[in-house]
Amino acid sequence: MKNLKLGISALALTVASTVFAQTSNNPWLIGVGAHAENHVAAGGKVGDVFEQAFGGKQLYNINNFTITPPLSKLTVARHLTGPLVLDWQTTVGNVDNKRLGMGKEFMLMTGLGLQLKANSLWNEESWFDPYLRVGANYLRHDYSGQSNAVNEDGENIGANHFALATGLGSNFWLTKNFGLGIQGDYVSTPGDKATAANFWQAGASLLFRFGQTDRDKDGILDKDDLCPDTPGLPEFQGCPDTDGDGVPDKDDQCPDVAGPVENNGCPWPDTDGDGVVDKDDQCPTVAGPAENNGCPWPDTDNDGILDKDDACPTVPGLAQYNGCPKPQSAYAEEATVALQDILFNFNKSTLRPESKPKLDAAAEIIKSSNGGTFLITGHTDKKGSEAYNLNLSRRRAASVVAALESRGVSANQLKSKGVGEAEAVVDEKASDAERMKDRKVVVSAVDAAAWDAIKKRDY
Repeated sequence: MKNLKLGISALALTVASTVFAQTSNNPWLIGVGAHAENHVAAGGKVGDVFEQAFGGKQLYNINNFTITPPLSKLTVARHLTGPLVLDWQTTVGNVDNKRLGMGKEFMLMTGLGLQLKANSLWNEESWFDPYLRVGANYLRHDYSGQSNAVNEDGENIGANHFALATGLGSNFWLTKNFGLGIQGDYVSTPGDKATAANFWQAGASLLFRFGQTDRDKDGILDKDDLCPDTPGLPEFQGCPDTDGDGVPDKDDQCPDVAGPVENNGCPWPDTDGDGVVDKDDQCPTVAGPAENNGCPWPDTDNDGILDKDDACPTVPGLAQYNGCPKPQSAYAEEATVALQDILFNFNKSTLRPESKPKLDAAAEIIKSSNGGTFLITGHTDKKGSEAYNLNLSRRRAASVVAALESRGVSANQLKSKGVGEAEAVVDEKASDAERMKDRKVVVSAVDAAAWDAIKKRDY
Protein backbone atom coordinates (compact mmCIF):
# COMPACT_ATOMS: atom_id res chain seq x y z
CA MET A 1 0.00 0.00 0.00
CA LYS A 2 2.87 2.33 0.83
CA ASN A 3 4.38 1.76 -2.61
CA LEU A 4 1.01 2.32 -4.34
CA LYS A 5 0.63 5.67 -2.56
CA LEU A 6 4.15 6.55 -3.70
CA GLY A 7 3.13 5.80 -7.31
CA ILE A 8 0.00 7.92 -7.12
CA SER A 9 2.06 10.79 -5.71
CA ALA A 10 4.44 10.43 -8.64
CA LEU A 11 1.52 10.68 -11.06
CA ALA A 12 0.25 13.84 -9.37
CA LEU A 13 3.74 15.36 -9.46
CA THR A 14 3.99 14.61 -13.18
CA VAL A 15 0.69 16.39 -13.90
CA ALA A 16 1.60 19.40 -11.78
CA SER A 17 5.03 19.81 -13.31
CA THR A 18 3.80 19.68 -16.91
CA VAL A 19 0.27 21.06 -17.13
CA PHE A 20 1.20 24.19 -15.20
CA ALA A 21 4.18 24.68 -17.50
CA GLN A 22 1.75 25.14 -20.39
CA THR A 23 2.64 27.92 -22.84
CA SER A 24 0.19 30.18 -24.61
CA ASN A 25 0.93 29.23 -28.19
CA ASN A 26 1.44 25.46 -28.23
CA PRO A 27 -1.13 22.66 -28.12
CA TRP A 28 -0.98 20.14 -25.32
CA LEU A 29 -2.27 16.63 -24.85
CA ILE A 30 -3.15 14.70 -21.74
CA GLY A 31 -4.06 11.03 -21.72
CA VAL A 32 -5.24 8.67 -18.97
CA GLY A 33 -5.59 4.92 -19.32
CA ALA A 34 -4.25 1.49 -18.46
CA HIS A 35 -1.21 -0.55 -19.39
CA ALA A 36 -0.03 -4.17 -19.50
CA GLU A 37 3.45 -5.75 -19.24
CA ASN A 38 4.78 -8.95 -20.81
CA HIS A 39 8.11 -10.14 -19.39
CA VAL A 40 7.83 -13.62 -20.85
CA ALA A 41 8.47 -12.47 -24.43
CA ALA A 42 11.32 -10.15 -23.42
CA GLY A 43 15.02 -10.71 -22.74
CA GLY A 44 17.65 -12.41 -24.83
CA LYS A 45 19.59 -11.03 -27.74
CA VAL A 46 18.45 -8.31 -30.14
CA GLY A 47 17.49 -10.92 -32.69
CA ASP A 48 15.27 -12.63 -30.13
CA VAL A 49 13.47 -9.36 -29.46
CA PHE A 50 12.68 -8.87 -33.16
CA GLU A 51 11.59 -12.49 -33.48
CA GLN A 52 9.06 -11.97 -30.70
CA ALA A 53 7.92 -8.68 -32.23
CA PHE A 54 7.25 -10.06 -35.69
CA GLY A 55 5.91 -13.51 -35.00
CA GLY A 56 6.64 -14.67 -31.49
CA LYS A 57 3.71 -16.48 -29.91
CA GLN A 58 4.82 -15.43 -26.44
CA LEU A 59 4.34 -11.75 -27.29
CA TYR A 60 0.75 -12.12 -28.41
CA ASN A 61 -0.37 -14.54 -25.71
CA ILE A 62 -2.73 -12.57 -23.47
CA ASN A 63 -1.92 -14.85 -20.54
CA ASN A 64 1.64 -13.54 -20.53
CA PHE A 65 0.48 -9.99 -19.78
CA THR A 66 -0.16 -8.35 -16.43
CA ILE A 67 -2.95 -5.83 -16.96
CA THR A 68 -3.28 -2.85 -14.62
CA PRO A 69 -6.57 -1.13 -13.85
CA PRO A 70 -7.65 2.17 -15.48
CA LEU A 71 -5.97 5.42 -14.43
CA SER A 72 -2.67 3.61 -14.09
CA LYS A 73 -1.11 5.37 -17.07
CA LEU A 74 -0.72 9.11 -17.58
CA THR A 75 0.61 10.87 -20.68
CA VAL A 76 1.26 14.58 -21.00
CA ALA A 77 2.61 15.78 -24.34
CA ARG A 78 3.41 19.02 -26.08
CA HIS A 79 3.82 19.55 -29.81
CA LEU A 80 7.21 21.14 -30.49
CA THR A 81 7.53 21.78 -34.21
CA GLY A 82 6.79 19.95 -37.43
CA PRO A 83 6.48 16.22 -36.68
CA LEU A 84 8.12 16.37 -33.22
CA VAL A 85 6.23 15.93 -29.97
CA LEU A 86 7.75 15.84 -26.48
CA ASP A 87 5.90 13.70 -23.93
CA TRP A 88 6.08 12.63 -20.30
CA GLN A 89 4.64 9.22 -19.64
CA THR A 90 4.11 7.59 -16.30
CA THR A 91 2.85 4.05 -15.65
CA VAL A 92 2.23 2.61 -12.18
CA GLY A 93 0.77 -0.58 -10.73
CA ASN A 94 1.47 -3.97 -9.16
CA VAL A 95 3.18 -6.04 -11.88
CA ASP A 96 4.72 -9.54 -11.80
CA ASN A 97 7.59 -11.00 -13.87
CA LYS A 98 6.33 -14.35 -15.07
CA ARG A 99 9.57 -15.07 -16.87
CA LEU A 100 11.45 -15.02 -13.54
CA GLY A 101 8.59 -16.45 -11.50
CA MET A 102 8.31 -13.25 -9.45
CA GLY A 103 4.94 -12.35 -7.98
CA LYS A 104 3.35 -8.94 -8.24
CA GLU A 105 5.53 -6.12 -7.04
CA PHE A 106 4.95 -2.39 -7.19
CA MET A 107 6.22 -0.90 -10.45
CA LEU A 108 6.65 2.77 -11.40
CA MET A 109 8.08 3.95 -14.69
CA THR A 110 8.21 7.64 -15.55
CA GLY A 111 10.23 9.68 -18.01
CA LEU A 112 10.48 11.77 -21.15
CA GLY A 113 9.93 10.60 -24.69
CA LEU A 114 10.18 12.06 -28.17
CA GLN A 115 7.52 11.24 -30.75
CA LEU A 116 7.92 11.49 -34.52
CA LYS A 117 4.45 12.03 -35.96
CA ALA A 118 3.80 10.44 -39.34
CA ASN A 119 0.67 12.40 -40.26
CA SER A 120 2.77 15.55 -40.73
CA LEU A 121 3.53 14.01 -44.12
CA TRP A 122 -0.10 14.32 -45.25
CA ASN A 123 -2.28 16.24 -42.77
CA GLU A 124 -1.34 17.23 -39.26
CA GLU A 125 -5.02 17.51 -38.32
CA SER A 126 -5.88 14.02 -39.59
CA TRP A 127 -7.95 11.74 -37.34
CA PHE A 128 -5.31 9.02 -37.88
CA ASP A 129 -2.23 10.09 -35.96
CA PRO A 130 0.51 7.38 -35.90
CA TYR A 131 3.97 7.97 -34.49
CA LEU A 132 7.35 6.45 -33.60
CA ARG A 133 8.58 6.96 -30.06
CA VAL A 134 11.77 6.69 -28.05
CA GLY A 135 11.94 7.46 -24.34
CA ALA A 136 14.29 7.53 -21.35
CA ASN A 137 12.78 6.55 -17.99
CA TYR A 138 13.27 5.93 -14.33
CA LEU A 139 11.98 2.44 -13.58
CA ARG A 140 11.31 1.15 -10.07
CA HIS A 141 10.60 -2.58 -9.96
CA ASP A 142 12.17 -4.39 -7.01
CA TYR A 143 14.18 -7.51 -7.92
CA SER A 144 16.36 -7.42 -4.80
CA GLY A 145 14.75 -10.58 -3.41
CA GLN A 146 15.00 -12.54 -6.67
CA SER A 147 18.07 -14.75 -6.85
CA ASN A 148 17.68 -15.22 -10.62
CA ALA A 149 17.50 -11.44 -11.30
CA VAL A 150 21.25 -10.92 -11.70
CA ASN A 151 23.49 -9.14 -14.16
CA GLU A 152 26.36 -10.62 -16.16
CA ASP A 153 28.63 -10.14 -13.10
CA GLY A 154 26.29 -12.24 -10.95
CA GLU A 155 25.04 -9.24 -9.00
CA ASN A 156 21.37 -8.76 -8.04
CA ILE A 157 19.89 -5.94 -10.17
CA GLY A 158 17.97 -4.38 -7.28
CA ALA A 159 14.96 -2.07 -7.45
CA ASN A 160 15.94 1.11 -9.34
CA HIS A 161 16.71 1.08 -13.04
CA PHE A 162 17.40 3.30 -16.00
CA ALA A 163 15.13 2.18 -18.81
CA LEU A 164 14.96 2.87 -22.54
CA ALA A 165 11.61 2.53 -24.29
CA THR A 166 11.19 2.31 -28.08
CA GLY A 167 7.94 1.65 -29.83
CA LEU A 168 5.00 2.56 -32.03
CA GLY A 169 1.71 4.19 -31.26
CA SER A 170 -1.25 5.92 -32.80
CA ASN A 171 -3.89 8.41 -31.72
CA PHE A 172 -7.37 8.23 -33.19
CA TRP A 173 -9.13 11.60 -32.92
CA LEU A 174 -12.88 11.31 -32.59
CA THR A 175 -13.25 15.08 -32.31
CA LYS A 176 -10.83 17.98 -32.55
CA ASN A 177 -9.98 17.68 -28.86
CA PHE A 178 -10.86 14.11 -27.86
CA GLY A 179 -9.57 10.73 -29.01
CA LEU A 180 -8.24 7.28 -28.18
CA GLY A 181 -4.60 6.22 -28.11
CA ILE A 182 -2.73 2.93 -28.22
CA GLN A 183 0.98 2.39 -27.80
CA GLY A 184 3.40 -0.51 -27.72
CA ASP A 185 7.02 -0.32 -26.43
CA TYR A 186 9.94 -2.55 -25.79
CA VAL A 187 11.53 -1.50 -22.47
CA SER A 188 15.15 -2.40 -21.78
CA THR A 189 17.45 -1.65 -18.84
CA PRO A 190 20.96 -1.33 -20.32
CA GLY A 191 22.43 0.05 -17.11
CA ASP A 192 21.83 -3.26 -15.30
CA LYS A 193 23.97 -5.28 -17.74
CA ALA A 194 21.11 -7.75 -17.64
CA THR A 195 17.80 -8.51 -19.40
CA ALA A 196 15.91 -9.64 -16.31
CA ALA A 197 13.87 -6.45 -16.00
CA ASN A 198 13.22 -6.04 -19.74
CA PHE A 199 9.58 -6.24 -20.87
CA TRP A 200 7.07 -5.47 -23.57
CA GLN A 201 4.50 -2.85 -22.62
CA ALA A 202 1.15 -2.10 -24.21
CA GLY A 203 -1.05 0.87 -23.29
CA ALA A 204 -4.43 2.35 -24.14
CA SER A 205 -5.59 5.85 -23.18
CA LEU A 206 -8.34 8.40 -23.48
CA LEU A 207 -6.78 11.55 -24.94
CA PHE A 208 -7.63 15.20 -24.50
CA ARG A 209 -6.00 18.00 -26.51
CA PHE A 210 -5.90 21.53 -25.14
CA GLY A 211 -3.62 24.50 -24.62
CA GLN A 212 -4.27 26.62 -27.69
CA THR A 213 -5.32 30.11 -26.65
CA ASP A 214 -6.95 33.12 -28.22
CA ARG A 215 -5.79 36.14 -26.25
CA ASP A 216 -7.74 38.72 -28.26
CA LYS A 217 -10.93 36.57 -28.38
CA ASP A 218 -11.35 36.98 -32.14
CA GLY A 219 -11.87 33.28 -32.79
CA ILE A 220 -8.40 32.79 -34.28
CA LEU A 221 -5.95 30.80 -32.19
CA ASP A 222 -2.79 32.61 -31.20
CA LYS A 223 -0.60 30.16 -33.09
CA ASP A 224 -2.38 31.16 -36.32
CA ASP A 225 -2.95 34.81 -35.38
CA LEU A 226 -0.55 37.39 -36.86
CA CYS A 227 -2.01 39.97 -34.45
CA PRO A 228 -2.69 37.88 -31.31
CA ASP A 229 -3.33 40.87 -29.03
CA THR A 230 -5.70 42.77 -31.33
CA PRO A 231 -9.07 41.37 -32.48
CA GLY A 232 -9.07 40.83 -36.22
CA LEU A 233 -10.58 39.00 -39.15
CA PRO A 234 -10.00 35.44 -40.40
CA GLU A 235 -9.22 36.62 -43.92
CA PHE A 236 -6.31 38.66 -42.55
CA GLN A 237 -5.04 35.91 -40.20
CA GLY A 238 -6.43 37.64 -37.14
CA CYS A 239 -5.36 41.19 -37.97
CA PRO A 240 -7.91 44.06 -38.01
CA ASP A 241 -8.95 46.26 -40.91
CA THR A 242 -10.21 49.39 -39.15
CA ASP A 243 -11.28 51.33 -42.26
CA GLY A 244 -12.76 48.28 -44.01
CA ASP A 245 -10.85 48.85 -47.24
CA GLY A 246 -9.57 45.28 -47.59
CA VAL A 247 -6.04 46.16 -46.45
CA PRO A 248 -5.20 44.94 -42.92
CA ASP A 249 -4.00 47.63 -40.55
CA LYS A 250 -0.54 46.11 -40.34
CA ASP A 251 -0.07 46.76 -44.08
CA ASP A 252 -2.26 49.89 -44.32
CA GLN A 253 -0.41 53.22 -44.50
CA CYS A 254 -3.73 54.99 -43.82
CA PRO A 255 -5.48 52.59 -41.40
CA ASP A 256 -8.27 55.02 -40.50
CA VAL A 257 -9.13 56.11 -44.05
CA ALA A 258 -10.29 53.68 -46.72
CA GLY A 259 -8.08 53.35 -49.77
CA PRO A 260 -7.24 50.81 -52.49
CA VAL A 261 -4.77 47.97 -52.08
CA GLU A 262 -2.62 49.29 -54.93
CA ASN A 263 -2.08 52.53 -52.98
CA ASN A 264 -1.23 50.71 -49.73
CA GLY A 265 -4.66 51.37 -48.24
CA CYS A 266 -4.58 55.15 -48.75
CA PRO A 267 -7.09 57.06 -50.87
CA TRP A 268 -5.82 58.44 -54.15
CA PRO A 269 -5.32 62.23 -53.91
CA ASP A 270 -7.43 64.68 -55.92
CA THR A 271 -5.31 67.83 -55.93
CA ASP A 272 -7.71 69.98 -57.94
CA GLY A 273 -10.83 68.67 -56.19
CA ASP A 274 -12.64 67.87 -59.43
CA GLY A 275 -13.65 64.36 -58.41
CA VAL A 276 -11.05 62.73 -60.68
CA VAL A 277 -8.18 61.26 -58.64
CA ASP A 278 -4.70 62.34 -59.64
CA LYS A 279 -3.71 58.94 -60.98
CA ASP A 280 -6.50 59.19 -63.58
CA ASP A 281 -6.39 62.98 -64.00
CA GLN A 282 -4.54 64.24 -67.06
CA CYS A 283 -4.69 67.73 -65.55
CA PRO A 284 -4.24 67.01 -61.82
CA THR A 285 -3.79 70.65 -60.80
CA VAL A 286 -6.66 72.10 -62.86
CA ALA A 287 -10.27 71.07 -62.26
CA GLY A 288 -12.04 69.37 -65.12
CA PRO A 289 -14.83 66.85 -65.77
CA ALA A 290 -14.33 63.10 -65.64
CA GLU A 291 -15.49 62.70 -69.25
CA ASN A 292 -12.47 64.78 -70.33
CA ASN A 293 -10.06 62.85 -68.06
CA GLY A 294 -10.03 65.59 -65.42
CA CYS A 295 -9.07 68.40 -67.79
CA PRO A 296 -11.24 71.48 -68.47
CA TRP A 297 -12.88 71.57 -71.88
CA PRO A 298 -10.99 73.96 -74.21
CA ASP A 299 -12.50 76.97 -75.98
CA THR A 300 -10.05 77.49 -78.82
CA ASP A 301 -11.80 80.51 -80.37
CA ASN A 302 -12.64 82.10 -76.98
CA ASP A 303 -16.24 82.61 -77.94
CA GLY A 304 -17.55 81.23 -74.66
CA ILE A 305 -18.67 77.96 -76.27
CA LEU A 306 -16.58 74.91 -75.35
CA ASP A 307 -14.97 73.08 -78.25
CA LYS A 308 -16.99 69.95 -77.46
CA ASP A 309 -20.19 71.92 -78.14
CA ASP A 310 -18.76 74.26 -80.79
CA ALA A 311 -19.53 73.37 -84.41
CA CYS A 312 -16.88 75.93 -85.44
CA PRO A 313 -14.23 75.55 -82.68
CA THR A 314 -11.59 77.71 -84.41
CA VAL A 315 -13.90 80.60 -85.38
CA PRO A 316 -15.69 82.77 -82.80
CA GLY A 317 -19.44 82.35 -83.01
CA LEU A 318 -22.70 82.53 -81.16
CA ALA A 319 -24.47 80.04 -78.94
CA GLN A 320 -27.66 80.08 -81.02
CA TYR A 321 -25.60 78.96 -84.02
CA ASN A 322 -23.71 76.19 -82.09
CA GLY A 323 -20.57 78.30 -81.81
CA CYS A 324 -20.44 79.26 -85.48
CA PRO A 325 -20.63 82.83 -86.80
CA LYS A 326 -24.05 84.19 -87.68
CA PRO A 327 -24.92 82.82 -91.15
CA GLN A 328 -25.68 85.13 -94.08
CA SER A 329 -29.15 83.62 -94.29
CA ALA A 330 -29.88 85.02 -90.84
CA TYR A 331 -28.75 88.49 -91.92
CA ALA A 332 -30.93 88.14 -94.98
CA GLU A 333 -33.96 87.19 -92.91
CA GLU A 334 -33.41 90.13 -90.55
CA ALA A 335 -32.98 92.54 -93.46
CA THR A 336 -36.14 91.23 -95.09
CA VAL A 337 -38.06 91.82 -91.87
CA ALA A 338 -36.61 95.33 -91.61
CA LEU A 339 -37.78 96.14 -95.14
CA GLN A 340 -41.25 94.70 -94.61
CA ASP A 341 -44.00 97.05 -95.80
CA ILE A 342 -41.46 99.47 -97.32
CA LEU A 343 -43.33 102.32 -99.10
CA PHE A 344 -42.90 103.61 -102.67
CA ASN A 345 -44.66 106.47 -104.38
CA PHE A 346 -47.74 105.34 -106.28
CA ASN A 347 -46.92 103.50 -109.46
CA LYS A 348 -43.28 104.59 -109.12
CA SER A 349 -39.98 103.24 -107.85
CA THR A 350 -39.17 106.22 -105.69
CA LEU A 351 -39.11 105.55 -101.98
CA ARG A 352 -41.31 107.52 -99.72
CA PRO A 353 -39.78 109.38 -96.74
CA GLU A 354 -41.58 107.06 -94.29
CA SER A 355 -39.29 104.25 -95.51
CA LYS A 356 -36.14 105.89 -94.13
CA PRO A 357 -36.09 104.04 -90.74
CA LYS A 358 -36.59 100.71 -92.47
CA LEU A 359 -33.78 101.37 -94.90
CA ASP A 360 -31.48 102.53 -92.09
CA ALA A 361 -32.11 99.32 -90.13
CA ALA A 362 -31.63 97.09 -93.17
CA ALA A 363 -28.36 98.84 -94.05
CA GLU A 364 -26.92 98.29 -90.57
CA ILE A 365 -27.87 94.62 -90.68
CA ILE A 366 -26.13 94.06 -94.02
CA LYS A 367 -23.03 96.03 -92.99
CA SER A 368 -22.69 93.83 -89.89
CA SER A 369 -22.60 90.70 -92.02
CA ASN A 370 -18.85 90.95 -92.51
CA GLY A 371 -18.98 91.22 -96.30
CA GLY A 372 -21.96 89.02 -96.93
CA THR A 373 -23.44 89.07 -100.42
CA PHE A 374 -27.18 89.50 -100.93
CA LEU A 375 -29.76 89.52 -103.69
CA ILE A 376 -32.55 92.13 -103.34
CA THR A 377 -35.68 90.84 -105.10
CA GLY A 378 -38.70 93.06 -105.88
CA HIS A 379 -42.25 91.64 -106.00
CA THR A 380 -45.60 93.17 -107.13
CA ASP A 381 -49.25 92.17 -106.95
CA LYS A 382 -51.24 90.96 -109.95
CA LYS A 383 -52.96 94.24 -110.77
CA GLY A 384 -51.76 95.58 -114.10
CA SER A 385 -50.01 93.90 -116.98
CA GLU A 386 -47.37 91.27 -116.38
CA ALA A 387 -44.72 93.18 -118.33
CA TYR A 388 -45.43 96.38 -116.49
CA ASN A 389 -45.25 94.68 -113.10
CA LEU A 390 -41.95 92.97 -113.98
CA ASN A 391 -40.40 96.29 -114.98
CA LEU A 392 -41.78 98.01 -111.87
CA SER A 393 -40.39 95.30 -109.57
CA ARG A 394 -36.92 95.60 -111.14
CA ARG A 395 -36.90 99.39 -110.71
CA ARG A 396 -38.09 99.22 -107.12
CA ALA A 397 -35.47 96.54 -106.21
CA ALA A 398 -32.77 98.69 -107.82
CA SER A 399 -34.09 101.69 -105.89
CA VAL A 400 -33.69 99.78 -102.60
CA VAL A 401 -30.12 98.75 -103.52
CA ALA A 402 -29.27 102.37 -104.27
CA ALA A 403 -30.75 103.49 -100.95
CA LEU A 404 -28.73 100.87 -99.05
CA GLU A 405 -25.50 101.78 -100.86
CA SER A 406 -26.12 105.41 -99.99
CA ARG A 407 -26.15 104.30 -96.36
CA GLY A 408 -22.69 102.75 -96.58
CA VAL A 409 -23.37 99.25 -97.86
CA SER A 410 -20.72 98.15 -100.36
CA ALA A 411 -21.86 97.81 -103.96
CA ASN A 412 -19.98 94.53 -104.05
CA GLN A 413 -22.44 93.10 -101.54
CA LEU A 414 -25.70 93.81 -103.34
CA LYS A 415 -27.47 92.80 -106.54
CA SER A 416 -31.08 93.55 -107.41
CA LYS A 417 -33.66 91.51 -109.21
CA GLY A 418 -37.34 91.83 -110.07
CA VAL A 419 -39.86 89.04 -110.55
CA GLY A 420 -43.01 91.12 -110.97
CA GLU A 421 -46.21 89.28 -110.20
CA ALA A 422 -44.70 85.81 -110.78
CA GLU A 423 -44.87 84.85 -107.15
CA ALA A 424 -48.00 86.79 -106.17
CA VAL A 425 -50.63 84.79 -104.29
CA VAL A 426 -53.50 87.32 -103.92
CA ASP A 427 -56.09 87.71 -106.74
CA GLU A 428 -56.02 91.00 -108.67
CA LYS A 429 -59.68 91.59 -107.79
CA ALA A 430 -58.87 91.65 -104.08
CA SER A 431 -58.80 94.89 -102.16
CA ASP A 432 -55.76 97.07 -102.16
CA ALA A 433 -55.08 96.26 -98.54
CA GLU A 434 -55.16 92.52 -99.31
CA ARG A 435 -52.81 92.90 -102.28
CA MET A 436 -50.22 94.55 -100.01
CA LYS A 437 -49.09 91.03 -99.12
CA ASP A 438 -47.60 90.62 -102.60
CA ARG A 439 -45.90 94.04 -102.68
CA LYS A 440 -42.57 93.45 -101.03
CA VAL A 441 -38.80 93.42 -101.20
CA VAL A 442 -37.06 90.21 -100.17
CA VAL A 443 -33.38 89.93 -99.20
CA SER A 444 -31.66 86.59 -99.96
CA ALA A 445 -28.14 85.54 -99.01
CA VAL A 446 -25.89 84.36 -101.86
CA ASP A 447 -22.83 82.25 -101.17
CA ALA A 448 -19.47 82.99 -102.73
CA ALA A 449 -19.73 80.17 -105.26
CA ALA A 450 -22.91 81.61 -106.83
CA TRP A 451 -22.19 85.31 -106.39
CA ASP A 452 -20.02 85.85 -109.48
CA ALA A 453 -22.61 84.26 -111.71
CA ILE A 454 -25.42 86.37 -110.24
CA LYS A 455 -23.42 89.57 -110.62
CA LYS A 456 -23.14 88.94 -114.37
CA ARG A 457 -26.85 88.46 -114.88
CA ASP A 458 -29.13 91.24 -116.04
CA TYR A 459 -32.25 91.15 -113.97
